[in-house]
Amino acid sequence: MVGHHTLRSGGSGHGETAEVVELIEPILLKHGVTAYVNGHDHDLQHIRRGGFDCIGSGAGSEVRPVAAVPGTLFCAATSGFASITCSAEYLGLEFIDFTGASLYRAAIA
Repeated sequence: MVGHHTLRSGGSGHGETAEVVELIEPILLKHGVTAYVNGHDHDLQHIRRGGFDCIGSGAGSEVRPVAAVPGTLFCAATSGFASITCSAEYLGLEFIDFTGASLYRAAIA
């Protein structure tokens, strides 16, 4: 699922959005959603907690500090974007910085 506001986040800009946690998380869990992708915080994050993955990719221009929160697998305060690929077996995630360098890769089953 894709949304703008954060569900899980260690971002200093906004952090977790209480309304999304309260209203959207139960729907994600009910339907077995693999990942929730969002922007809003100006950083790059991959968090696995609560039965699914949260992918934050909001670092297209200005970046803000980010800190690890429970479940954080990766976080960075650098300009870049997420490349996401899908197959029947897994969802592939790669964070790429503004120079084109790969910062992080993960396969989400």
